Amino acid sequence: MCVKCGREVDRLVDGRLCPSCFISLYGLGEAPRELRLTICPRCGSYRFQGAWYPPPPGGLEEVAALVFQARFRPTPYTEYYRVDRVEILEDEEPRALVTLVGRLRGDSAERSVEYSVRLRVEKQLCPACHRRASGAPMAIVQVRGYGGRLGEEGRVAVEEALSRLEEGLREAIISVEDVREGLDIKMLDQQAARVLASKLRSSLAASVKESHKLIGQRRDGRRLYRMTLSVRLPFFTEGSLVDYEGGLARVEEIDRGHVLVRPLGERRLRRLTVEEAWRRLQPPRLDDEKDVVVASAGPEWIQLQELGGAYEFIELRRGEVRIEGEPREGKNARLVVHRGRYYLLPGRPT
Repeated sequence: MCVKCGREVDRLVDGRLCPSCFISLYGLGEAPRELRLTICPRCGSYRFQGAWYPPPPGGLEEVAALVFQARFRPTPYTEYYRVDRVEILEDEEPRALVTLVGRLRGDSAERSVEYSVRLRVEKQLCPACHRRASGAPMAIVQVRGYGGRLGEEGRVAVEEALSRLEEGLREAIISVEDVREGLDIKMLDQQAARVLASKLRSSLAASVKESHKLIGQRRDGRRLYRMTLSVRLPFFTEGSLVDYEGGLARVEEIDRGHVLVRPLGERRLRRLTVEEAWRRLQPPRLDDEKDVVVASAGPEWIQLQELGGAYEFIELRRGEVRIEGEPREGKNARLVVHRGRYYLLPGRPT
């Protein structure tokens, strides 16, 4: 028998009260008197237990629910509880109306309890927005070209890669500065800078080197370093001719940190990592290059006529020339000589 209402029930919660009376007296536990929420006024991030987190989809209500859940003290007889709903009341004294759902031990039904808690919202810049406002980066991604200076083609490729970044990574970029040698990408977060450099390595076969510079000391005595990632683009892109193992080859694809190379005149691809490509691929040094037209293409011999005013005939055995595609009479082509070997390539696009 419940000592408060006098009803007879199968089981008393604490040996004295039925579930209804226990809930009316004690609820599911003790709520905090006040909820203090620290929100960044610029990006909406919030501070929780000493760390900053990105803005949640549920906004201020979701942050209030998280803080309430962490500070709530359940009774010894509460089996479980959860925040079901939060409503922010904008009165003279802002309050959070929190609906808690849970179950008492020995009780067969879930019960709902509503708590009204004072709400204090403090505005404070998160570390990322503070660094963005001050312009002080924690990492710099320096993008340069193969010979030192980044060319226009490389700039366009990097800008296209930046435009494809996911939102969280783009938000970590403070600025992209166009300097004489290339691009300096200043970033708020060192891990985000590593992710960006990794993406450039994966999609453009860039080499990446990391260095650190001491810039200060934290309050706890730990040293503060700024990271610099030197990202250098290779001399080749997809479709480039390269010197591979002494012969001419074409870079067919750059994807996911690998470079697919095909020796001219062959079909089989060679799969190289970015590091292998930097070691094994070289800029081709051509001995000669001529624009020609195919005069005749027999089973053993190929006759070519040089264009550009000379109009000289060149006759080559098929066995001494690497041929890209099938030469047809009357079609323009390029005759290239590399390390004493002939290569017949499709003509230049007009």
